[in-house]
Amino acid sequence: MSKKLIVLIKDNNLMKKIREKLYLLDYEIYYFDEIKQAIDIIYEEIPDLIIVDNLNNPYIENSFINQIKNDPLFVSMVVISIVPDDFTYDYWDKLLIDDYIRLGSLDKDLKMRIELSLKRVERIIATNPLTKLPGNLVIQREIQKRLDKGEIFALAYADLDNFKPFNDKYGFSRGDEVIKILGRIIMNIIKSEQTTGSFIGHIGGDDFIYIMSPELIENATIKIIDVFENLIRNFYDIEDLKKGFLESTNRKGEKQFFPIMSVSVGITSNKFRSFKHFSEMAEAASEMKAIAKKQKNKRYAFDRRKDIDLIKQVH
Repeated sequence: MSKKLIVLIKDNNLMKKIREKLYLLDYEIYYFDEIKQAIDIIYEEIPDLIIVDNLNNPYIENSFINQIKNDPLFVSMVVISIVPDDFTYDYWDKLLIDDYIRLGSLDKDLKMRIELSLKRVERIIATNPLTKLPGNLVIQREIQKRLDKGEIFALAYADLDNFKPFNDKYGFSRGDEVIKILGRIIMNIIKSEQTTGSFIGHIGGDDFIYIMSPELIENATIKIIDVFENLIRNFYDIEDLKKGFLESTNRKGEKQFFPIMSVSVGITSNKFRSFKHFSEMAEAASEMKAIAKKQKNKRYAFDRRKDIDLIKQVH
C-alpha cells in the first residue's frame, strides 16, 4: 500500500522545488498551500507524513500542526518542517514536529529524511511498547516470508491461563510485569535453544508467538512452561499462595476460584501440514492452544496431523 504524503507549503518557489524533488517517488502525494484545504484529507485519510514550512512565523503557522499532533488519532503521523537556515533550538519546545530540514539542506536531505522518518515509525508501530518485541505486523510478515520461501519451521502460540482475575485483583501494573517477565522467559529460552533462525513476537496482551525448528520447539516449550511456573509465584501475595487460588465474585454474586497462573501453548508445523497463508498457520496454532488449555497434566499441544489426516476428518 502506497504511503500518503501531504505537502503544506505557502511559499510558491519552495513548493515548486519540493514537487521537483518528490516527482519520481512512489508515494501518494497531495500538495496544498492553505491549511483549510488540507483539513478534510488529513482527517479522512490520516496521511503517513506531512511536510510543512515554518519560514516566516514558526509559532503561528504551526498552531494547527500542534493541534493535530496532540490528537492520539495521529500518533503515527510524521511531521517534517522546513525551517530557516538560522533555525535554533529555542523554538523546539513550541514546535510539535518529528524532524526538520534547514532550507539550505533541502536538496540533499529531503528524500533521505522522508525515508528515514517513515521507516522509524514503521519500526515503532511494529514493536509492542510493553515488551519491545516485534508486534502483529512483523509477526505476519515473518510467518508469510518463511512460508513463501518453503522453509520448514514450527510455530507456537502461547498465552496465560487465569490472567484476567490476577489483573483484576492486583491491578494493571502488576499484570504488565507478568507479561514482561513472560516475554523475557520466552526470549531467553528460545534464543538459548536456537541462536539463529528463531523468532519471538508479542501479539498483544498476554499472547505471544515464537518460531523454531520443529525438532527443538517442544523441549523449549516445556522449559518455558516450567520456568514461568516457578517464577509466577513471586507475583502473588502470600495469603493467595497459601490458598493456591484467587477468589472473586461474578456478576451473579457467585464465588469463583482461579488457580495460580500458568502458560498454555499450541504448536503447529508445516513439516506435517501444508500452509499457504500466515493466518492458516496461526489458526492451527490457536486451535492447539485451546486443546492445551483443556489438558490437565500437559500445558501444550503439538499438531502433528498430516494433510491426509485432515481430509479423512472432513469425510
